[in-house]
Amino acid sequence: MATTASAARTLFVGSGKGTIKSYEFDETATDKVFIKEIFSTSDSSPAPTWQTIFGNLLYSVSETEGTEGVVTAYQIGSDKKLIKKGSAKGLAGPVSIAVGKGGKLVVSAAYGAGGVNTFAADGSGGLTTSQTFKYENAKPGAVPDRQKEPHPHQALMDPTGKFVIVPDLGSDKVRVFSPNSSTTIKETNVIDTPAGFGPRHAVFYPLGNGNATHLFVVGELSNNIITFKLTYEGDQMKGENVATMSTFGTQPVPSGSPAPAAGEIALSPDGKYLYVSNRLDKTQAGNTQDSIAAFCIDNGAKLTFMQLSASGGQSPRHFSITKDGNWVAIANSGNGNFGIFKRYPGNGTLASLPIISMANEGAACAMWYEP
Repeated sequence: MATTASAARTLFVGSGKGTIKSYEFDETATDKVFIKEIFSTSDSSPAPTWQTIFGNLLYSVSETEGTEGVVTAYQIGSDKKLIKKGSAKGLAGPVSIAVGKGGKLVVSAAYGAGGVNTFAADGSGGLTTSQTFKYENAKPGAVPDRQKEPHPHQALMDPTGKFVIVPDLGSDKVRVFSPNSSTTIKETNVIDTPAGFGPRHAVFYPLGNGNATHLFVVGELSNNIITFKLTYEGDQMKGENVATMSTFGTQPVPSGSPAPAAGEIALSPDGKYLYVSNRLDKTQAGNTQDSIAAFCIDNGAKLTFMQLSASGGQSPRHFSITKDGNWVAIANSGNGNFGIFKRYPGNGTLASLPIISMANEGAACAMWYEP
């Protein structure tokens, strides 16, 4: 592949089938071979479905069912290969990781066990289990087959590093924590969502290092996005529900069994656009592919629907956008591939076809590495 060091980008793809792989992507390749696999590891088997990058460290879950979960830390080498540095056990079924601003606090959301773990990190990859928070529902929620038990689905640091939030799909709550040391947290309050909403993931708005004014939360069970207006009272972050938007925008929510289920949510690097993945909707490419919904954001955090575009496959569980806003990598777990799509920063739209689509069985997380 004809490439230059400055042109090549690195993408890590975690899979529900046991592997984390690194790829080199070069949109300037003169021979039109845009991507090549660099490295693969099975050290986070059986299911490394989520990765978070902090500096030159990559943290990965091993999503397990019925046994202890594991969080593993890897050093990202100059050759973009992963070197395992440490791991620690926690609750079963971890699905997301957040890292505190100082790099000493690691938080995981355990969907399977219905709880949250914290880990003390030494900054070089060493991890020690620190805290365990375990939850129960007094009674099943509005969607009993999915809300019999709590299901924390994401751990997310706020822009200031003073709060960690955990959307809990099974309890219709966004749990709010505040660090009370460099390696521990305390739960301070919850932000309630409507019954049956099923909060999965969230993003803070606007981008930057100051207090966020709003929180966009996507509901897997309702296929809606709620906009919360945020206020801060001491160690509490409170949210007022000010708007709700379908993840299909102005388009009807497709019917069928299984029903569509919203997945990932992300802001563009300039903070002007919001994107959400719709799984199991099959509205694209002759009803063979699922969709990515795009919204523009005005200064008051109001969402306006722009487009539905193809995800390049089925069940787009995760996607990420390069820092310059030019490329979107989408992991389609349903048919085991990931695609890289051109994005147009000027208007926020995505190309209808990927520049590359590559097989990766169980592809669950596609994370750009841009140090």
